[in-house]
Amino acid sequence: MTQSRAKGCRGELEASKVWAHVMGGKARRGQQFAGGNDSPDVVSDYPGIHLEVKRCERGNPYDWLAQARRDAKGKCPLVLHRRNNQPWLLIMELSDAPKFLLEAGAGPQAEAVGGRSIPRDVPGQGVRPTGGKDAGTSGLFPAERRRRPRGDRSAGQPGSGRAG
Repeated sequence: MTQSRAKGCRGELEASKVWAHVMGGKARRGQQFAGGNDSPDVVSDYPGIHLEVKRCERGNPYDWLAQARRDAKGKCPLVLHRRNNQPWLLIMELSDAPKFLLEAGAGPQAEAVGGRSIPRDVPGQGVRPTGGKDAGTSGLFPAERRRRPRGDRSAGQPGSGRAG
């Protein structure tokens, strides 16, 4: 197996684990079971969604979506992408958002999905904005940088005009 093929295989396994945890239900690699070029990289409990996985540093998301659309055969085409040391991204055309929400089960389920965190054993995940690295919570989102508004300076800092 070539190095890029092995990385793709690892990416598909990793993506299936993250997808199952975030979206709920079960997910597994698809190619080794279906074997066809048009089979999804990840098969999940969401039959109306076609998942293409790209685990690479460079590439063209539009080409990836075109491939996913060709292979989807009427299903909602999605691309899961991750670079080294980065969180997983979900890439889709905005026009597919209503179909995705319908397939994913918008409403109470969507709210529950948003509240889940990723376990530490899933590589490539950033830190939730509300937790921070010291809080020990890993999640889907990279840490947010918090900035103070320009006019809000603490007392005693240079340029604040206050003695401190």
